[in-house]
Amino acid sequence: MKSIQPYLVICVFFAIIFSSCSVTKYAKVAPDETSISAIKFLDEYVMPLNPVFENTVVGGLSGIDYDVKQNQYYIISDDPSQFSPARIYTAKIDLKENKIDTIRITGVTFLLQENGKQYPKYGTDKSVKPDGESVRFNPVTNQMIWSSEGERLFKNGDSTIVQPSLTFISTTGKFLDTLPLPKGFHFTKTASGPRKNALFEGLTYADNYKTLYASLEEPLYQDGKQAAFEYDKALTRILKFDVPSKKNVAQYAYKLGALPVKPTVDNDWNVNGISEILAVNNHTLLVMERAWAKGHDDHTFLKLYLVDLNGAENEINNASFTKNPPEPLSKKLLFDFDSLNRHIDNFEGVTFGPKLANGHRSLIFCVDNNFSKSQVQQFFLFEIIP
Repeated sequence: MKSIQPYLVICVFFAIIFSSCSVTKYAKVAPDETSISAIKFLDEYVMPLNPVFENTVVGGLSGIDYDVKQNQYYIISDDPSQFSPARIYTAKIDLKENKIDTIRITGVTFLLQENGKQYPKYGTDKSVKPDGESVRFNPVTNQMIWSSEGERLFKNGDSTIVQPSLTFISTTGKFLDTLPLPKGFHFTKTASGPRKNALFEGLTYADNYKTLYASLEEPLYQDGKQAAFEYDKALTRILKFDVPSKKNVAQYAYKLGALPVKPTVDNDWNVNGISEILAVNNHTLLVMERAWAKGHDDHTFLKLYLVDLNGAENEINNASFTKNPPEPLSKKLLFDFDSLNRHIDNFEGVTFGPKLANGHRSLIFCVDNNFSKSQVQQFFLFEIIP
C-alpha cells in the first residue's frame, strides 16, 4: 500500500442493505476467454467514507474479485490490524441500466494466521504485520489467495523485518498454505531484495486457475532505480506460478512509465508502479500503472495497459537486471484515466464483473481511501469492448 494521505479515521455509521435477490447459477467454472479492444466508462459510485460494518471500519479497500456463481465480490482491506483486525469483506454490487445502483457490504471474514488466531493489534508484535493488497477467489477449490507486503522498517537504530507473503485461505479465513518466495524476493537489511511497500500489489489467475501471476509494484533493489520524473527505464517483475506444484516457473521484466509530473519535494511516496493485474485470457494481462507525486496530492495518475506474454523472455534465472539487462514485455496503452476529466483517487483493485445487457463484460475498479477523511471511496464501472 502506498499511503497517499495520512491515516485518519472517521467512523460514519450507515445502513447496510441485505440482498434477497436470486443468484444465477453457472455450470462451468472456467472464465470466458476474453479479448479487449477498448473500454468505455459507464459510471462512478461513491460510498460514504470509513463506515462501520459489524464493528469494523470499512476502508483501505485494496483488492477486489468477483465470484460469478454467488454473484458476490470479495474485497480486501489493507488495514494491518490497526483500526480493525485484518479482513476481507463480501459485497453485492447491483448494476441497473449500465449504472452502479448500490454497493452493499454483506459480510466480513477475518484473516487467520497459521496458528488459527487473528492478527494482533498493529504495533503489539513486531514479528507480524498483515498488509493485504490483492485477493483472488478460486471457484475450482473454493479458496482464496491474498498478498501481503509485510514490513521493512529501519528507525532510530531499530529494525523491523516481516517477510512478504502469498497465502491461500478458506472462505472462512482459515490459513491453508503459502507460495514459497523465490530467491531474491525476501526483505534484507541491505540494498538487496524488495523495497518497502513495493511488493505483491497485483494477483490474477489464468489457465482455468492452474496458473497464478503476481506483480511487484516497483523494482527490486538489484533490478535498478525506481520510476521517476523523466525516467522511464525502471524495471519491475511479474511472476508466474504453477498453482498445483506451488512453484515459480517464470519471471518477466516489465518497464514502468516515467512519473508523469515533477514532485515538489523528494520523498518515498513519489511513485509509479503496478497497482494491480488482471488476466484477460491465458496470455494477456491487463496492467494498472498508478502514479502519485508530492505537490499533486489531490490527483492519482492511472493508466491501463495490455501486455501479451506470448514469446516473452523468461528472466527467472536473471538475478539482476542492472547487471544483465532483460528484454521487457511489450505493452499497449488501453486507457488513460486522465481522459475522464474527473477526480481520480488511489485506485488499487480491479475485477471483471457480470455481463451487461448487451452481452459485453463489465469491469469494476475500487479505491483504497487510506482511511483518510480527505479522500473519496470511489468505484468505477466500465464496459469492455471486445
